[in-house]
Amino acid sequence: MNYKSIGFVTALLISSSITRAQDSLGTQITYDLTAETAVGTGDYTAFQLATNRHHVLSTRPNTAYLRGAVHVEHAFNKNWKLSGAVDVVTSLHADHKAYLQQCYANLTWKSFFLEAGTREQQQVVRDNLLSVGSFVKGTNAKPIPQIHIGTNGFWTVPYTKSWLQINFDCGYGKFLDSKYREDKFFQAGDVNEAYTTGAYYHQKQLYFRSNPTKPVFVTIGIEHAVQFGGTHHKMINGELISKKKPTNLKAFWKVILPLGDSHYFENEAGEDWVYGNHIGVMTYQIGWNINKNHQLQAYLDNPFEDGSGIRKGNGWDGLWGLQYSNKTPGRQYVRGAVFEYFQTTNQCGPLHFDGGDYPEPFRSQLKDKVTGNDNYYNHDFYDGYSHYGMTPGIALITSPIYNKDGYTSYRDTRIKAWHLGVNGEITDRLSYLVKGSYREGWGTYHQPLAQKHHSFDAMFQGIYQLGPWQFSAAYAFDKGNIYGDCSTFNFKINFHGKIL
Repeated sequence: MNYKSIGFVTALLISSSITRAQDSLGTQITYDLTAETAVGTGDYTAFQLATNRHHVLSTRPNTAYLRGAVHVEHAFNKNWKLSGAVDVVTSLHADHKAYLQQCYANLTWKSFFLEAGTREQQQVVRDNLLSVGSFVKGTNAKPIPQIHIGTNGFWTVPYTKSWLQINFDCGYGKFLDSKYREDKFFQAGDVNEAYTTGAYYHQKQLYFRSNPTKPVFVTIGIEHAVQFGGTHHKMINGELISKKKPTNLKAFWKVILPLGDSHYFENEAGEDWVYGNHIGVMTYQIGWNINKNHQLQAYLDNPFEDGSGIRKGNGWDGLWGLQYSNKTPGRQYVRGAVFEYFQTTNQCGPLHFDGGDYPEPFRSQLKDKVTGNDNYYNHDFYDGYSHYGMTPGIALITSPIYNKDGYTSYRDTRIKAWHLGVNGEITDRLSYLVKGSYREGWGTYHQPLAQKHHSFDAMFQGIYQLGPWQFSAAYAFDKGNIYGDCSTFNFKINFHGKIL
């Protein structure tokens, strides 16, 4: 899958919809024009301004971009709908000068969809504005192009009297950052031992929720993502050795569940103990509708990379949160609030010892087994779970793009962090958003830090809405030894127009 094929499909969609527009009231064409700049001091754009925004605003300091998007939607009848978008960004003082941020086509039937392309996906159970996000499928990195099917929101299961709702999504895609990884490897060959190009992507999610209109409701679910396939390049004695993984139908099937090769040692492919780099999170959430307008939810997102994490062998690791939502119409000084504690220090313990890592006759003689040192996001074959240097998951685990020496894996995955987010309306036109996080990090079990990393990162933003125009101004800063002392002023203008 590449941008040429995605663009062709979307162009057909737009031209078809425009052709039908004169004879149908079911077609809508809208557009968005955006200009944004971030200026200040420090080595980076302040963390809270650059994070959880699909990597649109660069992490580099003193950056700006122009963005234009066209959205098309055509309803054939009450059940069938076709939609799509083309979204282009041009940036100044950024890693990417001009690129397609979104380009997709979506076919919807009732509550279900089939979609192909690159699209900024929203989180299912975490607040997109206030939360630190999802451990697996967050909003921090550039979207990964994919073909996937799923539900639009939660679908009420028939014959359950509205007591059971399901949300699912499943698809395959491909990482687009092969050239980025290759360039980083050769720019920093003294710290990077290897890199992988052409990796494929598999993701799925399944959530069950009881009736959210009842006084108390529960949500449980799982998200799972895999990097697989691709070609691994490693420098050995001055020679670049490449090893390619299959991307046939069998490979696509084997990554649905964490399956592996029982003869991986004999095949000299230790990475095939389980095919691909698997990352997952299990969610347990309970909600209380205080009344029809006020809601409180408590949740735990438990991360895992193998069975030890699924069995909660990782202690207190996870995202523990409280979320308040105010649905009262009109101006509300507090529209929502989130408080979260995020911990990844346990990782099922510091040791990993498995007889399967050794040849016979030792393998059958070694009975003891310790499955720890999960080293979240990192992987020997795929460097790490990242896209253009940014984690697709929770950004509090510092993304490789912030490694000044060009190292492409995660250096600081054992962290503790506290986060608060609040938003609301001051007047009918003026709203605000405040976010702040404090985190401490100890490196990894393989390479613990000699000095604890720490950072306090905060943002204050005001948004003014005037018809189709939206103006925002923000100030954010970082204090600590992770991003350094950064201070950034941010200004953004957006216009939303309608063609049809």
